[in-house]
Amino acid sequence: MRRIITAALLSAMLSLTAQAAAEKSSNNVVYRWVDENGSVHYSPTKPWGVNFESVNTNYSAHQREMIEESNKAKETHDRLMNKEQQKNDEEKAYKEKQERLQLCIDTTFDKMSYQKRRIEDDSVKQKLDCEYTFSRAKQKSKYDECILKIESERIEKVSQLEQSINQCIDADTPKKMIQEVMEKHREHEEMRNAQASGQQK
Repeated sequence: MRRIITAALLSAMLSLTAQAAAEKSSNNVVYRWVDENGSVHYSPTKPWGVNFESVNTNYSAHQREMIEESNKAKETHDRLMNKEQQKNDEEKAYKEKQERLQLCIDTTFDKMSYQKRRIEDDSVKQKLDCEYTFSRAKQKSKYDECILKIESERIEKVSQLEQSINQCIDADTPKKMIQEVMEKHREHEEMRNAQASGQQK
């Protein structure tokens, strides 16, 4: 009976010893790889995207130093990559907002141009009505008053129309972006006017 118990205890002790040895061996695994520049790296965690080999050993002072340097290099690389990604995201967001602003500005100016022509045409017609209603020679004061009223209304309508451009611009729109968009709009208008002038000739 004692032999059976002793054998059982011995078997359990051997099993625990093997498990402890396996855990110790697992804890001592180092991953080694060589980068594109030929530099050797060691890490306690598996690297991604490279060929590596497992080195099952206790860390020597030299290995610990190399692991620390490798981890620092990885942290530096990750920070640079994050900064680069952030920069790319900011540039993409800036470009997308600029394109939206450009579309809004161009569309609004096109509408304004059409509406201004209508305002001007209506003003001319109303001034002719003043001429027909009040003789410029006989009722000059009333004629002048009529013209002044029409002109004031025209100026007010045009002013309100021009303020509609502000709908395209919010408080977060950079001044540089507004200048770039307006410059591009002027270039587009000059080109369109030149083409229209060439067609008329």
